Amino acid sequence: MAERVRVAAVGIGWWSGELADAIPRGTNLALVTCATRSPEKRAAFATKYGCRQAESYEAVLKDPEVDGVLLTTPHTLHADQVVAAAEAGKHVFVEKPFTLTVADARRATEACRRAGVVLAVGHGRRRQGANRVLKKLIQDGSLGRVVQLEANISSDSGFKMKPGGWRTDPREQPAGAMTGLGIHHVDTYQYLLGPIARVAAFSARQVLRDIDLYDTTGIIFKFASGVIGYLGTGFVVANRTNVLAVHGTEGQAFAEGEASRLTLRKKGESQASPVAVQAVDWIAEQLAEFGRCVREGGRPEVGGDEGTANVAVLEAIIESTRTGKAVLVER
Repeated sequence: MAERVRVAAVGIGWWSGELADAIPRGTNLALVTCATRSPEKRAAFATKYGCRQAESYEAVLKDPEVDGVLLTTPHTLHADQVVAAAEAGKHVFVEKPFTLTVADARRATEACRRAGVVLAVGHGRRRQGANRVLKKLIQDGSLGRVVQLEANISSDSGFKMKPGGWRTDPREQPAGAMTGLGIHHVDTYQYLLGPIARVAAFSARQVLRDIDLYDTTGIIFKFASGVIGYLGTGFVVANRTNVLAVHGTEGQAFAEGEASRLTLRKKGESQASPVAVQAVDWIAEQLAEFGRCVREGGRPEVGGDEGTANVAVLEAIIESTRTGKAVLVER
């Protein structure tokens, strides 16, 4: 077995714990240290996962025992942190959204390319079982010509939000849930059907009162291929939701349950039938791929270029919610 890739968890919160929990599940990563602004959070995380503590991100980057960083920090920090890691020779796994602007995404991608370090962006939901099968159904023509797709990825987290956290800062969450949640399906959409060319988006604050944040966003997409898509995302639905449907001239496919279930209704059939879907530990799988790329070479399925393509769509969505107009996606 290749030598383990020694990583640091940077930015300690809920999702950093999800990544840390996934490391023993078949990856070749070893969590050796952690860093965040809160000494209490840092100490608790270090105790739970048996790693060292670093007082700052700068200390992590100077640590010779650290091969790479797992960034789960506020969105606005990503670009500068990725560039700093690259300049320090550290490999980077950064959570989505990669950045909030195309300019920053390109800057961060180029820094990693120039330094020769691996850059992976945490768009893991394309790996979920039903989404992998959907890709095959589209490619082999089982659905005929795809003309439309629709999805909703939402949570109930808005009911628990309190003022003061970075996730309630509109600068970190422009277009509300679209930034940290809906962006998952932007990646899935472009994975399934290629580049999105134009968007028209609307955001509203319907339920949140103490938080200055949009709680609901809806977007219409036009793909370069001509396909029309819709995405809904928000913080204030009754239950966490992740559903996606692809509509073609010869069949329609429906993914549900965090893409763990898939049904297919062919033309002329009265009801949809289940399609076999492989269970996938998508969080561990993307970390394992990151480690393989560091030790064996190659590039991640979602690297800087793919992350930038998703940021281009996000940037257009943010502009559309601001102006109320359809916006072309910058390439």
